[in-house]
Amino acid sequence: MSESSPTWLFTSRHDFEDVLMAQLAACAGELPVAVEMLRSGLVSVAGIPAGQPPLQWDPTYALQVLPEARAVKGTSVNDLARAVVDLIADPLDGVDGPWDLHVFVPAQLRGNPKPPMARRRDLLEAAIGERLQGIRRRAWRQRIAGCGLPVRLVQVLLYDEETCWVSCAPCVRTEVDGTWPVGIPAGLAVIDNDDGAPASSYRKLEEALACMQRWPDYGERAVDLGACPGGWTRVLRRHGARVDAVDRQPLVQHLMRDRQVRFHKADAFAWRPERPVDWLVSDIVAYPDRILDLIDVWAGERLATRLVVQMKFRGDPDHAKIADGLARLRAAGYGARARHFFNDKNEITFMAVRA
Repeated sequence: MSESSPTWLFTSRHDFEDVLMAQLAACAGELPVAVEMLRSGLVSVAGIPAGQPPLQWDPTYALQVLPEARAVKGTSVNDLARAVVDLIADPLDGVDGPWDLHVFVPAQLRGNPKPPMARRRDLLEAAIGERLQGIRRRAWRQRIAGCGLPVRLVQVLLYDEETCWVSCAPCVRTEVDGTWPVGIPAGLAVIDNDDGAPASSYRKLEEALACMQRWPDYGERAVDLGACPGGWTRVLRRHGARVDAVDRQPLVQHLMRDRQVRFHKADAFAWRPERPVDWLVSDIVAYPDRILDLIDVWAGERLATRLVVQMKFRGDPDHAKIADGLARLRAAGYGARARHFFNDKNEITFMAVRA
């Protein structure tokens, strides 16, 4: 069994590792770090000094971060569990609030629901829990599985049969609620299949809400711009919101008949609500400059408390436009974050909350 020096690991959607690596190099600035793609959906950064401001390392194209991870080895599940617990037991002493444990394997990073090593992963998680209960009973009682907003997160990546990467890091609340690291295993939200959804795009909105750890509530008012055929409107309704759906084309029939959905046949860029609403969501297909204009209107006039807005690209992602969107949201008095989710393609999602 051996141990390596700390390395930070970042997960991303497969096929976007190069974009993430370029962002991480930008995060590093003058720091002499080494950025490397380990395998599909997994990038490492060696050489990050201790004490770095956490949210400096929150690139748009990272789904999850494993800060100050160490590699440990063991020939058996019990050997691996012992090595993991040796690393995390002391940091968990005196933990004040709920914490969580995520154990995952590389194939999960590609969205594989039945990944290789799944059984070994489950056995390892059970062995870690059993060992922690024996030597850190008080800390173990503080663990809340799936709590979403942990104060500390233990992440164990079973890299191969005999190697684990282990991170035990405090969680920081972000500008849009949710935490960094995100309280979702590997940063991949579990989204229930919705056979009644008119389009698979509903998954993108569900991922954003899970990242924010905030969902529309019963009685809240929401606006869905560019709503046709209704995937995002359906998500809002499933969570209980009343929806103003705006598009030049109608939604699917069951949403058009929904009494809690008001359809407005209109230009989504020109339409305004009668009064400010709780949520604005937008999956409009438009050039980035038009999305920036949309942000200026809705954030500048404070027409919504929370925003989830997609920006789509032709060709390479435009990092300057992403930075511009975040800057405009913050200048208007919103906390803001941008993320490329697993179900996103050549697009990113802005999330914003009015301060």
